Amino acid sequence: MKILLVISEAPPVKSGIARVADKLSRGLQAQGHHVDILSLQEVPRVEWGEIRLSSMPLKLPHLKERFREYDLIHLHGPVPTFSDVFLLWGLRGLGSARPRLVYTYHAPIDLRGFPLLFLTQPYNKLQEWLARLADHVVVTTPAYRQRLSRYVPPQKLSVIPWGVDFERFVAPVEKPDPFTVVFLGQLRPYKGLPVLLEACAGLPNVRLWVIGNGHGAEAYRRRAAELALENVTFWGSLPDEAMIRRLHEAHVLVLPSLTRSEAFGIALLEGMAAGCVPVASHLPGVADVVGNEGFTFPAGDVQALREVLIRLRDDVPLRVHLASLAQAKARLYPWERVIFGYERVFNRLVTRPVAVPGFIPVEVPRRVELPEIAG
Repeated sequence: MKILLVISEAPPVKSGIARVADKLSRGLQAQGHHVDILSLQEVPRVEWGEIRLSSMPLKLPHLKERFREYDLIHLHGPVPTFSDVFLLWGLRGLGSARPRLVYTYHAPIDLRGFPLLFLTQPYNKLQEWLARLADHVVVTTPAYRQRLSRYVPPQKLSVIPWGVDFERFVAPVEKPDPFTVVFLGQLRPYKGLPVLLEACAGLPNVRLWVIGNGHGAEAYRRRAAELALENVTFWGSLPDEAMIRRLHEAHVLVLPSLTRSEAFGIALLEGMAAGCVPVASHLPGVADVVGNEGFTFPAGDVQALREVLIRLRDDVPLRVHLASLAQAKARLYPWERVIFGYERVFNRLVTRPVAVPGFIPVEVPRRVELPEIAG
């Protein structure tokens, strides 16, 4: 099967989305499929902080004819002016030669403050409605299945959680002092790192490690200095093996995200596999991942997070018990299961096409080699 993966980020970018692109493409290729990737890195864009607008509307006419060469296109979103444009016009006009379209819906756009809040609310509703134009929709947690089921029929909606390389991350859950808390992720405003910095300020016998990079890195270092945090280390972006070694020494992994832009948290699974207790903001999807194996707290609530950290620092039996439960849960999320789930959806669509509102039912396209997509 020839598959085009259309996604916002891909390696060498270091992010959860880029890891998804890497794992999906490699896993499907290992099953004998041909996979090409079209990401925002290949489509010029402009950025203002957290606002990113792509040139997909201009590029699409030049790309559409090449889409005929694929059996299936796997689109990830929502990404403004990227996934929405693709859903509306990406396969229009291709007639019976069009490939099948699978849409993985990650999370709503959640930008705070006037006037962005009033723009994102109708945009998110539009995005959920647009999802029904795909042949099949995939979400990562039951919380988002319930959200999308308002517009997408149940037979066109699947839940496929992300995965973790368990054997690569696994470590003993009983770890020596000092009590170590780790943040793993991009240093972007919605990730909520200042909440964790403030929660750790003044806490004795607590070591904080920050792993990741981003345009907010310097501001967060200054904030740590203002809080007189002497127990924090900013590691920057580490190679995977070095990052895993840090997780092996940590007791708790905290995901203090502020908005629904965080909808799963692959870093949570990686920390759980490494023997860390997961602690995260109580957000849709994220709370599904943490479950009863860790703690959630109201997004942005510094005092609530501080109390959780104090409890885990002082109650070693509880910490070890939860880490054991979390590690056992992480074992249930291998990337092989993710690949199997997507391959099953893809095979069902390609072998048994289904009529979709707004599109013409199609025959399976022929499989031929495609020239590399130019940026």
